[in-house]
Amino acid sequence: MPSEKYLSQLDALVARSEAIRFTPEQLAGFLATFNKLEAITHFGATVETRENHLVLVELANVQAHHQGGMGTHAVNGGVVSGLFDCGLGVAGLLQFPGRRCGTTELSVKFLRPVLGEQVRVYAAAIKTADNVAFVEGMLFSGKALCATASGMVATTSRSLKD
Repeated sequence: MPSEKYLSQLDALVARSEAIRFTPEQLAGFLATFNKLEAITHFGATVETRENHLVLVELANVQAHHQGGMGTHAVNGGVVSGLFDCGLGVAGLLQFPGRRCGTTELSVKFLRPVLGEQVRVYAAAIKTADNVAFVEGMLFSGKALCATASGMVATTSRSLKD
């Protein structure tokens, strides 16, 4: 859980974000399926939502294969970027029920090494247009804010069933 120092920043992210547009049934089905994807299970992450605005991607147990950043036990930057891609991508996708989406832009700001045993990414859609969502996220290790990200998620003309 973020420290008191960062809770206001997380609250501000929620305040300026758009509500998830999936129905509760759609959301439950999506999350059940998404969390069973081989890429997610192999990575060791889980995805859920909070407050009908936030996506939470959690890496509950940092393993040796996640580490190596800066030649230390810090979580590797590629892993950090992957967690953000997952969180921001899902936050964007949840704005477009029944449509395929993908991350089209991802910018990560590394603030400090990610040294904890648990990593959490909170992400939200800030603004949505016809076929694009602008998304932001925050990565915490323990109580420390370690990185932030912003990006865009765009839809395709193909449905999820294609």
